[in-house]
Amino acid sequence: MIKTISPQDMQEMEHAFLDGTGYPSLLLMEHASEAVVRVLAERVPQNACVLFVCGGGNNGGDGCAAARLWMQQGGQAEVWLLKSPSQMKGDAGTNALLLSACGARMRIVYGDVPDIPEGIAGIVDALFGTGLSKPLEGTALEIVERINSSGLPVISVDIPSGVDGATGKALGLGVQATETVTFHRAKHGHFLYPGRELTGKLTISDIGILNEWDGAQGIDILEKEDASALLPDRPRNSHKGTFGHVLVVAGSEGMSGAAVLCTRAAMRSGAGLVTAACTFPSLSVLQTGAPCAMARVVSDIDHIEAASAQALRELMNGKAALAIGPGIGRHEDTWQALLPLIESDIPKVVDADALFLLARHGGKVGQNTVLTPHAGEMAKLCGTDVQSVLDAPVESAQQLAGEMNCCVLLKGATTVIAQGEELSMNITGADAMATGGSGDVLTGMIAGLLAQGCPISDAARLGAYYHGLAGEQAAADLGSRAVTAMDICERIRIE
Repeated sequence: MIKTISPQDMQEMEHAFLDGTGYPSLLLMEHASEAVVRVLAERVPQNACVLFVCGGGNNGGDGCAAARLWMQQGGQAEVWLLKSPSQMKGDAGTNALLLSACGARMRIVYGDVPDIPEGIAGIVDALFGTGLSKPLEGTALEIVERINSSGLPVISVDIPSGVDGATGKALGLGVQATETVTFHRAKHGHFLYPGRELTGKLTISDIGILNEWDGAQGIDILEKEDASALLPDRPRNSHKGTFGHVLVVAGSEGMSGAAVLCTRAAMRSGAGLVTAACTFPSLSVLQTGAPCAMARVVSDIDHIEAASAQALRELMNGKAALAIGPGIGRHEDTWQALLPLIESDIPKVVDADALFLLARHGGKVGQNTVLTPHAGEMAKLCGTDVQSVLDAPVESAQQLAGEMNCCVLLKGATTVIAQGEELSMNITGADAMATGGSGDVLTGMIAGLLAQGCPISDAARLGAYYHGLAGEQAAADLGSRAVTAMDICERIRIE
């Protein structure tokens, strides 16, 4: 499992380790620079000339140490500095002076930024690390522009310069790295956009900090082994009732496909039985599109109405999980039918039109509920605007989860899942998943996992993880532009 750390927690933990053990800080910097050079050697020839662009702080010190090590291994180094070595403090100053003593070609860039020298094979970006808190300007901004327009392989030290290590925001402009080498643990900003895109390939390197000194909580990111370990057992001596019965309440006239996708995804995710509560106009579509599921008509008109409430209450009996909302419509009387389900004690997923109605009317949800909004739905639920959600997805998810005492899965290229003190991000997926109905598939998947006994937050994390893998596989098979939600659904593999 990847567990990120905030820049502030990383700094505090590093200081505690150094103070508590007496470990030399200069040695930590040496380990960091060794990691950078290892990655650099995979990108350019061993004797190549590399441009090292170094700021005046510790990130620049890492860059100076890496330039020295590169020269000691037989490579050539051109070095741009924002400060002279005599102006650089602490370990950064020590490494800048050592680099100068080794005879490196060093240039202090104060005003006009020169062109990238001829013959450079790659660039090491060591301008600013995770502590940057203000937008780039002046010389630093021009250097980043030069780096980004160079067309050369770029290795960023710790984080691409110009990216906020906590939020992933680009502070004015960020370096577009080919690969980023970060230390001890990944930072939140490596996985939040646009930082995730600017990071390129991420390599996490150990620099010698002992694990017992690291108590920072961070954000969890599932990997394959973690996901497999969270899945409930499937004993051979079992039957369809063993794996739970999902009730899908979805679809309306013209939106029956949403109910089909949600229902099929619940079955593909391992639920033993699935029943779709539907309107009469949707019945034939559901029976044709999801023949392995059962369907029960709860309304004779084009949408689920208030009079459907009693039939829905009866259908809840014996169900292990509920999936509520995809394509259900936004009629006022639909909400009256849904409210008893949403307030029930049965584990459930609430999505799409049901989220719109929840935001409009309010309602009690609880710890047995997963809300799965995209940024627009999240803005309505939080009473804010979409840009505010996009600017602070982690904080938005945590806030809503706390206010509603439930699990919130905020969908996006990086999905954020929050419940209580638990905080996760999901990074599987592809741009091919930006297609209508993709979210309906996710809702069904989470409901199917809930029906099998997964705890609420685990079902949300697993659903997002395997949903993303299905999208990646669909994109690999068909190409990003050709993928539909049904293609994603058909490639669900939970194992």
